[in-house]
Amino acid sequence: MQIKPTVFLITGLSGAGKTLLLQSLEDEGYYTVDNIPPHLIEPFLNILCTSNVKKLAIVSDIRWKNPDKLAELFQNVESLAKCNMEIRKVFLKADKTELINRYKKSRRTHPLGLSLENAIDEEMKVMSEIESYCDIVIDTSSTEPTEFKKRFFQMIKEDMKKLKLNFISFGFKNGIPQISDYVFDVRYLPNPFYFPQMYELTGLDMKVMEFLEKFKETHETVERIANLAKFIQDKYTESGRLEAYFCIGCTGGQHRSVYVAQKVYEILKNEGRDVSINHRDIER
Repeated sequence: MQIKPTVFLITGLSGAGKTLLLQSLEDEGYYTVDNIPPHLIEPFLNILCTSNVKKLAIVSDIRWKNPDKLAELFQNVESLAKCNMEIRKVFLKADKTELINRYKKSRRTHPLGLSLENAIDEEMKVMSEIESYCDIVIDTSSTEPTEFKKRFFQMIKEDMKKLKLNFISFGFKNGIPQISDYVFDVRYLPNPFYFPQMYELTGLDMKVMEFLEKFKETHETVERIANLAKFIQDKYTESGRLEAYFCIGCTGGQHRSVYVAQKVYEILKNEGRDVSINHRDIER
């Protein structure tokens, strides 16, 4: 079954969040193009008919200083496609006070080249017709970027990509991984290292696992880290963050940290979550 291409044609007021939205869609697997002139959108759309790209997001706005051509495009864009595709037109706006504040913070000049207030007034006037042609209109005034992204994906009924959880076991004597976001010290667990029959084994060996599983604190540690990881994955997904690194350490990085990291990884993997595992110091 052939997948119908999806296109988001994005426009709106300068400073209303078009760049943020484009980046968010890129994170979700869309091919993105910013500041494309209206007359080049037709060939971009028709590339989808013969390419492997099936999700496209493009921004065209007042920077090309031809609002009449832009309005014509948004009114008739569906007729430009030479194959069947879903085209959704998005207009972003914000109130004048909010736009002024954003420009002051960014210290950028308005593309119309007028004084800031006059430029915003002029853009609001010339873009009002284009807003009427769009099927998704979002006012981003007083909206945090995280909430804006969450709201948009709810509107289009598309789930944001889940945060990927990367688990790394390590030994403190070899240093904490620089990439770590969260570090857990499990050196309080009983240490198999001091038992001759387990000295040369690792936390992946049955004898070590059976030893550690005799202790209540081992099970509690695994459960607490797993629950925290799931909570963080769910919450950070709403923000659009893509990865987080959970680093679990013991003294040498061969027994306790390996066991705990592996068990947490398996719990989340069995729940269908996006996870990876790396035992950094297991061979040292």
